[in-house]
Amino acid sequence: MLPRFTVLSPAYFLTHFSRCFAAISNRTIDDTYGDAITGFIPIYTSANWNVGQNCSRCFVRPDPHQAFDSSWHDITYYVGDEPPSVTLEFTGTAIYLFSIVPNTVREALTNVSLQFILDGVPVGTYAHTMDDSSTFEYSVPVLSLENLLNEPHTLFAEPIAPSLFLLDRAIYT
Repeated sequence: MLPRFTVLSPAYFLTHFSRCFAAISNRTIDDTYGDAITGFIPIYTSANWNVGQNCSRCFVRPDPHQAFDSSWHDITYYVGDEPPSVTLEFTGTAIYLFSIVPNTVREALTNVSLQFILDGVPVGTYAHTMDDSSTFEYSVPVLSLENLLNEPHTLFAEPIAPSLFLLDRAIYT
């Protein structure tokens, strides 16, 4: 008769070590539709955020077909306005935040100046000064954080100077 531990070894291995072989996957948090897996929808402070593709009074109008899920949120911030922000919640080891970045648009502020706070700690800034072109840059990575602990995180993004912020999506791993 075989010793009991020999018979249980394969079952023990499969039960306790199968997590080691789990595949890493990327998930998207869309600005409007949120995370299809967890159901999380971005939290926007300030009533001044616009659903960009539906904004009839916005001067800055990117091509919806170039945006992820044909949607984006936008806000123009001036010092003295109610401070706008967006909060994203995710569990993972990395996060990448993507924006649409315009250059010159007549009658519109198109500079971008943002700061990011992860789990209450400042983790970076992003700045773009418009140039003379009238082009839009799509899927611009305004934040890239890797080597995070695989646990729940809260990412907070906000403009820190007169700025236009067109949030497209985030991808987390």
